[in-house]
Amino acid sequence: MKKILVVEDNRLDRKIIVHILKENFGNKIQIDEASEGLTAAEKLSQSVFDLVVTDLIMPKIEGIELIRNIKSKFPFCNIIAVSGSKPYYLYLAKKLGIQGVFTKPIDNDRFISSVQNILNIRSMKDAINI
Repeated sequence: MKKILVVEDNRLDRKIIVHILKENFGNKIQIDEASEGLTAAEKLSQSVFDLVVTDLIMPKIEGIELIRNIKSKFPFCNIIAVSGSKPYYLYLAKKLGIQGVFTKPIDNDRFISSVQNILNIRSMKDAINI
């Protein structure tokens, strides 16, 4: 089972991302949530995650700082950044060596495909079409 941490200060956006992941990967993943970067950093120090999906503009610790922190402490952790504003932040995030960047609203098909490739798992829809 793959572990994913979803970090998003906007509750509705966080729930949408969690829903997309659960709908497409079901019991192949375990999801934890954080509403801001400081809580995410605490969760990362307590557990190993295969993927972190993080917003970039958040209170306490912004996404770019969180990404730098993850890259220095957990260099093999995969990261996807999501942002509804500041395209330059997405550019900076990509330059830090993360696996994907997405603007809000998220393109579901592209997002799911990216998660599949990063975690090397099939979605439930793909499993039905075999």
